[in-house]
Order: sequence, then structure tokens, then C-alpha cells
Amino acid sequence: MIYCFDTSAINRLLDDPELDPIIEATLSVGSFRVTAYNILEAAKTKDAIRRSRLIDLMRLLSDGKRPLDRPNTILLTYAEAHAARAAAVRVNADGNLEGLWIALNQPDLLDREAREEVLAWAAEWEDDFSEAVAGDREQFQSLFRKARLDRPKATASTLRAYLSKKDECRSLISDVYKRHTRKPLTDSEYRVLVREPVWPLYFLGYAYAVHQRGIQEQNFSARRNAGAIDLGQAVYLTLCDRFVTDDRAQYRGLRLLNVLNSKRRTHVMRYDTFRSRLLVFA
Repeated sequence: MIYCFDTSAINRLLDDPELDPIIEATLSVGSFRVTAYNILEAAKTKDAIRRSRLIDLMRLLSDGKRPLDRPNTILLTYAEAHAARAAAVRVNADGNLEGLWIALNQPDLLDREAREEVLAWAAEWEDDFSEAVAGDREQFQSLFRKARLDRPKATASTLRAYLSKKDECRSLISDVYKRHTRKPLTDSEYRVLVREPVWPLYFLGYAYAVHQRGIQEQNFSARRNAGAIDLGQAVYLTLCDRFVTDDRAQYRGLRLLNVLNSKRRTHVMRYDTFRSRLLVFA
């Protein structure tokens, strides 16, 4: 049993009065995969003592295993492996994350300059994501005011509409593939490539956010909805059996996107559900 935690769940675990028995029970039935985002978000924690405790907890959970790479890096790694006809893919070998590995093992080396760099990177990515998914909100609203019956009533309807645009989907993925590998992607190779569900999981995270932030009439604010880091973690659903979060908006998003996870029967869980089920048998 492989567990991945969103940082919201790691924070809940850190504060849980049953911390030790929960860790013991979990490690007796499986293992944790700490992610690059876990450490990036822990690095954003202002309180130095809590930041150090979070990283110490992740070091314990990881048991020496390197953090899983960022989702966009994992996508490109799969592209490289496909182009090279590689039999296996390493999803925790990004040399650019060496600093994260150091921070996990020596948290005192995560200095102010490194933290500021992480904060700037996260803020820039979230801003870019918001512009991509909510930048056309006024145009969407104007369109659906004129054609109210055409407005998708549910997020799943928007995802199906995006999936139906097969030429656009192929063009998007082929462009990313060619830019990174410098090789064209033929029709037959494209069909093989997208059997790996990281591709639809990642890109349809954007489609999900377009519906939440741009298309729906109410509850569309950034505060109420999952952001770039939240939805990007859909890629991790292919690499674990249980994904645990304490973020309601992320839970809603990943639970729906998980339908596209043809690789394994992953369960997306709220922290309280994970905790109650585990302690029954602890």
C-alpha cells in the first residue's frame, strides 16, 4: 500500500494527538511517497520551528526515498522515456530538486534565500495558472448569458467537452512532446503515449479549473477552488494507492479527475477518513 499526502494532510498528521500510532499503523501496511510539492509547501511555512518539524516528519515518512518529482517534470520524463523506447521511468530523479533532497535530510540548510526563491516560484505559477483558467471568465459569462442552455451544468460535462476535442488534445500534447524531445509524434505513437494517464490527468486539471473559475456562475473565486499545486497532484494518483488530503477543494477536484486514472485503483481520501479507518485496526 503506497500513500501520498497533500501538505494539508501532513500538517494535520503533525498536529494529531495519535501521531505515533498512526505512523506505526501506516508503515505496518505500506509506505509513504513524499512529493516535491510537500517540501516546497513546507518551505513556505513561516514559523521556523514548525517548518523544521514538518521536514523532520517527512524525512521519517520517506524512509530515505527521494521525493517524487513535480508533476510537469514527470510528464516530460514519460515523454523522454517514450522517445528513447525506455522500459522503465524514474519519477524521483530530477537533478533540479537536489536542494529539496538536501532540505529533507538537513533542514537547517533551507536558508532564507532558498525559502524566498520557493515562495516566488509558487506565487508565479499560481498567478500564471489563475490567468490561464480564469482569464477568459468575462467572455465565458457573456457567451452563456446569450446561450444559457449551452452552459455546462456540471464539471464532468466540461471535461467531456474537452476530451471530445481530439485534434486539439493531440496538438497540445504533440507540441509539448516535440518541444522537449525534438522528435515528432506520429498518430500511432500518440495513441501509445496517452495510454499513460498522467497526460489526461495533468491537462484536464486545467479544464477542471476552467469550469470552476471561468464557467460556473457562483463560487468561482480562487479562495474557494483548487489551485495549480492542488490539481497538478492528480499526476501522483498514478503512483500511489491512497492519496490523502485535508483540503476540501482539492479533494473534490482530485476525486473527479481520478476517474481518468486507468493505471491503478487509487482512492482519494479526506484525512479524517484515513485516520478513522487506520485507527480501527491500530
